[in-house]
Amino acid sequence: MKKIVLIIIMILLLLVTWVQGEKIGVLTEVLKPDSIEVSKDRLYVVEGATFYVYSLKDLGFITTFGKNGEGPGELKVVPMFSNRIKALHDKLFAEGMSKVIFFSKDATLLREIRKKGGFTTFKVMPIKENFAAVRMLNPTEKDKKYYLALSLLDPEMNVKKILYKQEFPEREKDIIMVTDSIHFEVYKDKLYVEESERGFLIEVFDSKGDKLFEIKKNFTRQTLTEKDKAAILKNFKEDNFVRMMVKGAGGWENFKTTVNFIYPDTFPPIQDITVTDDKLYVSTYNNNKKGDKVKYIVMDLKGNIISTPYMPVPRDSSFLAKTFGRDNRFYGITNGKFYYLKENEDDEVWEVHAVEIK
Repeated sequence: MKKIVLIIIMILLLLVTWVQGEKIGVLTEVLKPDSIEVSKDRLYVVEGATFYVYSLKDLGFITTFGKNGEGPGELKVVPMFSNRIKALHDKLFAEGMSKVIFFSKDATLLREIRKKGGFTTFKVMPIKENFAAVRMLNPTEKDKKYYLALSLLDPEMNVKKILYKQEFPEREKDIIMVTDSIHFEVYKDKLYVEESERGFLIEVFDSKGDKLFEIKKNFTRQTLTEKDKAAILKNFKEDNFVRMMVKGAGGWENFKTTVNFIYPDTFPPIQDITVTDDKLYVSTYNNNKKGDKVKYIVMDLKGNIISTPYMPVPRDSSFLAKTFGRDNRFYGITNGKFYYLKENEDDEVWEVHAVEIK
């Protein structure tokens, strides 16, 4: 009887480890993380205008850098739009709402560039001497619609070329509950752009904005169930920006009478993409087959499928980040592992977990 009980306990422990992943450690220095970035042996945590650096192996604290402000090396903290950081091959790239900053790996300020277009430029990434950026295109006399556009910018951030654009659902009272913004990644001087509005489609461009090839797959879209809608609404109500709007309206009951919640019939085929370690990781919305785990499609850089693992569903990005295609990730992939933040509400701390991607 004792052996049976021990076996059951061991199985339960294995199941918990499989679902949550290996716990690396606790972020004792961080109170309200905005996003994370992982690269090789480092973990970077964004909190306001401060960037925390940890060893990815044991979560040993290394250093912090960054400051709230408008001076050299500083980024403003803008409510509801978090700053972001990306580890490049030989340097760090930080982005705020009004400028981007290059730091060395030891956090020394290298240079910074002011954005053009202000709050209408939502995500920027360097690609050789140029930049790629998701920007808002305003209506014109001929075309009254708003668009989100992926543009190639020159070193001074002037627009050189529009590579892809999609209509932005600008409606006075409608709230689109499942956003399908433009996501892109820069890897080894190539630009990978997911265009899930058109299906399971990823276009690949060189650093000059010339199209090299595309990756297209047959994919059965997942139908939204009532359970899905309830989960989406729950996450929506917990978002900080939404809470602010609800408070301004005098409470949820008042707020929901002023808007229309719009749900599509199906989820987009692609939720997000990550390109690292010479692989393309595509997260989908197909998360009903294995509890709370989401299906990933892992491909080589030409689009050949390697595996389709299921990974834990991390903390959701902010509503505004998802709407405008601005990275606000609470997960990262490096060295064949999926790292993610998990809030331990009982101890009021943030834990870092890791799952091997097979």
